Amino acid sequence: MKTHLLYYFFLLLLVNILFAQDPIALKLTEKEGLPDVEFYDIIEDSTGFIWLAADKGLYRFDGKEYVQFSHSKKRGLSVFGLKFDPKKQLWCNTISGQFFYIKNEKLELFLDLKNELKGELAEFFFLDEALFIFSNSVLISVNLLTKERKEIKLPVTFKYPVIRAPFLVNNKIYFTANDFIFSVSKTNSVEKISQKLPVFGNNFFPKFFRFQKKEYLLIYDIISNKNLFFEIKENTLIATFFPKELQNTRIIKILNYYDELWFCTSNGLILADKNEDVITTKDIFFKNDFITNAILDENKTLWLTTLTNGVFIVPSLQIKRYENLVTNEVISATAKINENEVAIGTTKGNLFLLNLKTGEKENIFLNNKRKITALLFLPQQNEVLISTENFSFLYSFDSKRLTSLNCIFNAKDLHQVNNSNQIIYTGYDRATVFEYKNNTLAEIKRLNNNRAYNCFFNNDTHETYVSFVDNLLVYDASFNPTVLKYKNQSIIARSISKTADGTVWVATFTNGILGFKNHQIVGKIDEENGLKSNVIHEIKGDGSSLWIVTDQGIQVFNTTKNSFKSTLINAANFVGNIRDIIVNKESLYFVSQEGIFEIEKMIKSKAYYPKEVYVKSIMINEKDTLIQDHYELPYEKNRIKIAFHNNGYFPKEELQFSYRLIGLQEQWIPIEKNVNFVSFNSLPPKAYTFEVKAENSNGKSFISKKINFQINLPYWKRWWFVLPIFLSVFGIIILFYRNKLAIKEKENELVLKNTRFESELAVLKLENLKSQMNPHFIFNALNSIQEYIVLNQKHLASSYLAKFADLIRAYLNHSSKGYLSLKEEIECLNIYLELEKLRFEEKFSYKIINLVSKDEVKIPTMLIQPYVENAIKHGLLHKKGDRFLKILFEILADNQMLKCIIEDNGIGREKAAQLQRKRHQSFATQANKNRLELLNFGKEKKIGVTIEDVKNENNEVIGTKVILIIPILK
Repeated sequence: MKTHLLYYFFLLLLVNILFAQDPIALKLTEKEGLPDVEFYDIIEDSTGFIWLAADKGLYRFDGKEYVQFSHSKKRGLSVFGLKFDPKKQLWCNTISGQFFYIKNEKLELFLDLKNELKGELAEFFFLDEALFIFSNSVLISVNLLTKERKEIKLPVTFKYPVIRAPFLVNNKIYFTANDFIFSVSKTNSVEKISQKLPVFGNNFFPKFFRFQKKEYLLIYDIISNKNLFFEIKENTLIATFFPKELQNTRIIKILNYYDELWFCTSNGLILADKNEDVITTKDIFFKNDFITNAILDENKTLWLTTLTNGVFIVPSLQIKRYENLVTNEVISATAKINENEVAIGTTKGNLFLLNLKTGEKENIFLNNKRKITALLFLPQQNEVLISTENFSFLYSFDSKRLTSLNCIFNAKDLHQVNNSNQIIYTGYDRATVFEYKNNTLAEIKRLNNNRAYNCFFNNDTHETYVSFVDNLLVYDASFNPTVLKYKNQSIIARSISKTADGTVWVATFTNGILGFKNHQIVGKIDEENGLKSNVIHEIKGDGSSLWIVTDQGIQVFNTTKNSFKSTLINAANFVGNIRDIIVNKESLYFVSQEGIFEIEKMIKSKAYYPKEVYVKSIMINEKDTLIQDHYELPYEKNRIKIAFHNNGYFPKEELQFSYRLIGLQEQWIPIEKNVNFVSFNSLPPKAYTFEVKAENSNGKSFISKKINFQINLPYWKRWWFVLPIFLSVFGIIILFYRNKLAIKEKENELVLKNTRFESELAVLKLENLKSQMNPHFIFNALNSIQEYIVLNQKHLASSYLAKFADLIRAYLNHSSKGYLSLKEEIECLNIYLELEKLRFEEKFSYKIINLVSKDEVKIPTMLIQPYVENAIKHGLLHKKGDRFLKILFEILADNQMLKCIIEDNGIGREKAAQLQRKRHQSFATQANKNRLELLNFGKEKKIGVTIEDVKNENNEVIGTKVILIIPILK
């Protein structure tokens, strides 16, 4: 490995660059809605509104919107001098001599001193019920109640008095007139103070101020731009030293905050403190801005007004940002050199040595324009190790020389082993331990050939932690590896650090932060115990504190108390993509791609307390309405949108708003961040009470005033509308029930009539049964049985007798039923026809065809058999030759009716009728006809019977066909 002296390649240039070091601030400009950029004064009222005196007028700011206040008689636009009177009314004045105050949300004109002030901008103060107005040439008091004015004469005669520097203290107003100091009381009495100004003239402007219970006088020479400071001690002016930063700048206002002096100047905000009775400069902020005033609101948020650059909101002066560190570049690597110096590498291969206190920046030029990927400071050697994408260097701060190397290029991380000569290197293809000796690096141990990211050396246990692409490994002093896992899963570490208790903390990609001791997990920090996000950029241990950077801001975890510290930075989501954390004694430096943020370790805890959560606007059915405590609305005005607000500045994560609408729900419902309204659609008629509350990070709630809504019922639900309808309905019900009773009576009559019909039907059933069991049939059956017995045909006699008994039993059984299944009907017909067949001595045949597949089909009892009996008795009995009977059952196409066809080849209806007249009328035929009339009574679907002759081609009658259409019962 070669070592080169590269003076002609690498020039070392010391450049004194004063970079900007300002607090993190939210800048309000015209771009964000600020109505002006030129502001003269700012003040906060008791409700949290911020009032701004601007070149274009008076504005009130609620944290989101600006409202301008003006008056029809106001001359010009600019306003100045924002102050509160004893009644807490806000006052302002104009350069044209007009004095205004705010009353009932309007700007009211109190006094116009156009002629007295003659275009001079006066200063004014309040003492009890009097307004004191100071101009260069006149002092006037005005009674606030009567508006009576009085010019106050000075106790000495000045031909041309020049009145300046009014200053209110201890119920007196001090001022200067020419080279003397005076005071005026609320009774208009003027007292001359023995001090005499050391200098006096039109170019000298005095200003009184107090600091730590002492009075001071400042005299500014506008020509030489020089300030003279004096302490007022026992009526004597004693020249006092103030820092050089205050000696040659124009001071606009002097304020006391945090027991410090704050100077609003033409060159920024200068903070001064007293150290052993010596006034020293503590900080200078916004050096390029003309600061006209500064206030701390109720939440200790700083507001700054400028003459040309709008308004700044500063949440904390303890969080600073270093800007202009690099130009048109991105910071890619850093290394702490000492408490004040840090080395910065960029993506364009530039290396800077930066002094964070003085602003000096030393450029170390490399003959390489590739990205610097890692830096490591070696304190014993006083050298910095530089790794770029394609090369590596050593730079000595003692000799100011660079040495080229070629073994640790494109490093992901570099770590020194316990201040020794050993260096841990992690890169895209390996993790290796090098030994640094004689300006060279020699590999002594290859840990792994996988891609590695982070490394960390534990000085207590002499163990080396390395995060690889697939695992987290810890190596002992002999470089024996152990795989660390969480719930038997591999750990991929983003950052590794250690706290004072010996816990090694590992920031993972998905499991929060894991704490290890002796290779065992002893702690876990995640969203469940207060971590704002599991997306972690960087961690750094500092004593018992673990500093954590997530995508939701910075937090501090106390490992002793096992809880997060409550600090302002818990809500600071301004840090961007943090690459490194540098720990110093009093501060921490967070390095991002664009710059460096400094946060003081003793940063004050801060919680935001809204003074009031109030309803800002109410829309009913998409129309704005005046805000009231109570609304009574018709039923159709039930779409309500309520906007709410809290005055002042609040970080977006600081307050959680919730609402409830009592009458709809009792519990509080959280509202999404950055949403300041709630909408309700189609609220039913009822009484409602709306409330909204804001809860800060300390869990304290602030609830708005209640807004009551009464949504009335529609007219058709009101008593005066419902009562007539009720009476009408009641009358209709009475008529309905009377009509129903009449219908019931008719139904009872119908029931009685049906009962009579059923009684008649029962009689007809008996008659049918009689017809089926007529003596002729029984006689023939018994004769047949007797004949079988005489002929000693016992088997036939027994069979005939059994069938006869079955038939009689079936008829008796069916006679008690109203309906029977088709299957049962066919079984009875078979028995009956078998008996008849025996009687006809084999000269009779029959066939029953059943095309019905459903067994559950039911028909009235004793309906078909009489028609079969008539076919045999009147059609087949008198026929000579073969006798044939066919019975067919089928379901019609609509599946609602059963069709039964009874067809015989008998003598026909005409001959049967002739024979019938000679003998007697069929009893069964007439009974069945009467029964059909009863069965069809009151039915929509009736049983139909058709009887027709069967004829041949010659139109000769060859039989009879009976067609029955029977409604199916299931």
